Amino acid sequence: MSRRHAATAGRVLAMAALVLATIPVARGEAVAARLVLSVWKPPPGMLTALQRDLHITVEQAQARLLNEARFTPVETQLRRRLGDRFAGSWLIGSTSQILVVATTDSADLPQITAMGARGEVVGRSLARLNATLKEVDAALATHPNGRVRLVDVRTNKVIVLSDSASATEDFLEAAGVDLVAVRVLPFAERPRPLSDLLGGDPYYVGSVNRCSIGFSVLRGTQSGFVSSGHCGVVGNTTFGVDRVSQGVFQASTFPASDFAWVSVNDGWTPRPSVKNGSGGIVSVAGSRA
Repeated sequence: MSRRHAATAGRVLAMAALVLATIPVARGEAVAARLVLSVWKPPPGMLTALQRDLHITVEQAQARLLNEARFTPVETQLRRRLGDRFAGSWLIGSTSQILVVATTDSADLPQITAMGARGEVVGRSLARLNATLKEVDAALATHPNGRVRLVDVRTNKVIVLSDSASATEDFLEAAGVDLVAVRVLPFAERPRPLSDLLGGDPYYVGSVNRCSIGFSVLRGTQSGFVSSGHCGVVGNTTFGVDRVSQGVFQASTFPASDFAWVSVNDGWTPRPSVKNGSGGIVSVAGSRA
């Protein structure tokens, strides 16, 4: 092991010791072991993604994971203790070293501090924010703007992103939504759902016939997948398992043979993977025809 890696491992293990020191002995060594394993061996690519997206070092990324693991049981206990006064929580600091817990009652601040977190008093509980979000969702169900909606516990408001903010505000006000609890922000993009093409995933032809994707293919720049010819004929439209528009049969042969290929729209991304039927994924790539 290089000196740099040895030093990194030493710092991580030292932090792990601090994390484990906060876990009551009564919970047992098994819980502690699982905690260390989950942050010492994160899923492949996680540390790289954290470094890339957050512009931090590998040491900082590992520290963030350790702090998140350390604060999870603290947040869970405070959420339960505060009940309907709980207004959300978030982590701050370059390594997520500070847990902030919001409440609607200042009397909760001492117990929040005693648990090792930082308290913040706000006007609306998380339950109230979620209720407001449901009202906003219902009001904007048929509105062409404001497609992105979420609860932002840091600002204690429901956030709506819209490419026509003023029109969306007027629409919400007319629907009787309390705009004091809502913040509409300008947002030029129009999000749309994206899905992966995985071999073995089901799809529908029309509204009834169900078949399975064979594997993803590319014809020039056109994405698609191969399937069985008995599933459909040229021109049939396909939908994903969630009934989202997917593609069109471009070629189909049956019964002399049994194969077809389907072109998909830009909401679908071909992946070089096929499900193996037992929960795993097999890589399939490189073949040409």
